[in-house]
Amino acid sequence: MKNSVYALLALSCMLIFNHKVSAQQSRNDEIIKAVTDYFLLERENIHAHFDKNVFMTNEKIWFKGYVFHRKKNAPFFTTVNIYASLIDSDGKIIETKLLYGNIGSFAGSFNLGSSFKSGKYYIQFYTNWMNNFIEDESSVYEIAVVNPETGSGNALAKADPSKINIELNPEGGKLLSGINNNIGIHVTDCNGNALPVTSADIIDSSGKTIKTVQLNKLGYGKFELLSGETSGYKAIVTVDDKKYEQSLPQSQLKGIALEVNNYAVADKTIIKVKTNKTTIDLYGTKPLYMLIHQDDKATSIELTLNDKNLEQTIVNPNTDIANGMNTIRILDSDLIQLAERIFFKYPEAMLNTELNTGTTSADKLQYKGKINYPNMNISISVLPENTISFDDTNDIYGSFMLLPYLETQKKASGRHYFTTLSKGKMYELDLYLMSQRSKYKWNDILQNPPKSNYTFDMGVTLKGTVPGTTDTKFGKVRLYSLTSGIDETTEVNDKREFYFNNLIIPDSSYVNFTLLKKGSQPKELTLAPQILNVNRKFNKPFKPQPQYYDSLSQETTITNPNIFKEFTELEEVKIEGSALKYANSFGNGDLHGYKITDEKANMYFNLLNFIKTYGGFWIDEHDGQLKIYTRTVNSINGAQAGPIIYMDGVQLVDYSMLTLIQMGDVDEIYMSSTAIVPSVRNYQGVIKIYLKKGARPNKKGGAPEIIVKNSFEKVMPFQNVTYNTVDDKGFENFGIVDWEPTIMTNENGEFQFTIPKMSSKPLKVLIEGFSADGKLISEVKTINTK
Repeated sequence: MKNSVYALLALSCMLIFNHKVSAQQSRNDEIIKAVTDYFLLERENIHAHFDKNVFMTNEKIWFKGYVFHRKKNAPFFTTVNIYASLIDSDGKIIETKLLYGNIGSFAGSFNLGSSFKSGKYYIQFYTNWMNNFIEDESSVYEIAVVNPETGSGNALAKADPSKINIELNPEGGKLLSGINNNIGIHVTDCNGNALPVTSADIIDSSGKTIKTVQLNKLGYGKFELLSGETSGYKAIVTVDDKKYEQSLPQSQLKGIALEVNNYAVADKTIIKVKTNKTTIDLYGTKPLYMLIHQDDKATSIELTLNDKNLEQTIVNPNTDIANGMNTIRILDSDLIQLAERIFFKYPEAMLNTELNTGTTSADKLQYKGKINYPNMNISISVLPENTISFDDTNDIYGSFMLLPYLETQKKASGRHYFTTLSKGKMYELDLYLMSQRSKYKWNDILQNPPKSNYTFDMGVTLKGTVPGTTDTKFGKVRLYSLTSGIDETTEVNDKREFYFNNLIIPDSSYVNFTLLKKGSQPKELTLAPQILNVNRKFNKPFKPQPQYYDSLSQETTITNPNIFKEFTELEEVKIEGSALKYANSFGNGDLHGYKITDEKANMYFNLLNFIKTYGGFWIDEHDGQLKIYTRTVNSINGAQAGPIIYMDGVQLVDYSMLTLIQMGDVDEIYMSSTAIVPSVRNYQGVIKIYLKKGARPNKKGGAPEIIVKNSFEKVMPFQNVTYNTVDDKGFENFGIVDWEPTIMTNENGEFQFTIPKMSSKPLKVLIEGFSADGKLISEVKTINTK
């Protein structure tokens, strides 16, 4: 009997223990599921590399964009439709463009003009898919515009010196009474920019200085405050002999404090979870949980805090932590968040670039580069060495490694932390993160997982209606665009409507529509097509924060660059002689370029004759079909190879359209019959044709041509303004030497670029980009031009 009682007691204890373990595991599973569900949908991040960040109104704003896949840490190859909105300082959208994303990157520009006022402007990049999320996943960049006719105004004005910001952030989010607390401090001017201040004093209620906190050059620091009452405590900062103060946050009677250190011990992250007796008494025996996650990569454990153990230290091997940004959350048994801390698993290596001088000529300088990684997609901006038009707080490291996880749209200088990897920079990065909060709120993660209510657009949808009373049953409509390289067919529905989905068509393209029916002659159609999905609005439009300026600095006179003519006028200027304006466009450097003068146009009325004579290609017109071949056989089966042909940057799929082009409509041609084209098809040789502005091939048979508006922005080759002089302060501060938006390195990481020889002074080169598997690079180099 006695043994039976013991057995029953033992069984009862075991059941209670198993129930407790099961409940704990169930809670951990619930936490992990909430995180996994919330980050189930893929998220895009966008970085934009600008040619510079201060513009005269007679210049263009040029940019190259990169789209990143958060889950895969790689380019987002399937992102196609990207929007860019130019916004003024009041939050008014001036213009929005639809940009074409091609295997993870895009390019574009905005025109300015004399109607623009001097001041701050913003460019917001987004996709329709981003509308699915509570958080703002768009990217916003600040630029300055100067109207030379009216002065610089707020564009270059200094912040109001009568105000500064002093932020105090207890580690974990709460200053807890009865324990020692770490507090982060961040000091900036009133517009969020770093100040030349190196320390801050912490004073108690009697005015006695109890600590002096060292600040880094970005204004970040931290200090430990011993347990006790903080009423009357202040942080004091002195700038230009003037003192500014900020009260410390009030200590709380209950809560959780955190202390994270991932820089002191190699390959370890040490997390201290601290509380006080009041908090333990409140929760009793109810468990607390610690969640560590980066998006859906998550782990959750139960903590062992109690009245005899008010502090718990967890040592995590870094192999158990996701690379990059991570968030720690402390949750109670009801899954209410009590504390939060962001930290970063620091990289072991970053990419770097070597630049060396190549061949030079009277008017050009060539540079050869090498990145220690293959097949990079990069962009390069070349500016005067002492330019003030370079934004050192905007880079691809900050855009992809830091800002996507942070609560505010503040800038982040990723190069400051990642260009030179060291324990010192790791510590500085942790100072920065100690003063940040996660963009992803726990209540939203727990209660509001996103739904895919907005589509992931890949191209545009063109809708049309067949006019008249023609029978359309079993009919199809052919969409044909010679200049855009489009030849597609689709069915007509019972309402006489037809749709072309996932269409990649440049803005202002000329197209033809033809009704096709078996047994009937094709009928050309005149109709007004609609583009259905090009005006996607963003449900979180950017609203600039008020900025405050020094009134005296607004009146400061600056030396503007001495620009010959406004850019818009320059586009209309006819280039005489043999000057080639597309010579520096991507891929043209290794081709033979020809300017089609009136003399050449009269000599070679037919474009095909010119290609045959100058390009070294065979032309075969037989049975109404046109074929173009190179004069060598390079394929393994002996098949005749042909060139890849582009017209105004668009690859042609139907070469017969070349028979419609008059030489008088051609501006420039670039050709090489020996150029190797990486492709699964049997391409050898390249032909690139650029038509004169407004020109287009003649129509066959008088077929009506229709213009399609409001589609993808055409990518134009970079064309610099013309400077009367490059030896003055205006060019040194605001000029640009060259902009190369699309450079691909080879399998050895090698690349080259050519810039105009404009000055003998050193130049600043900004290189940014990524590889196909997500390796990032952002470097600033100085090159000599002598």
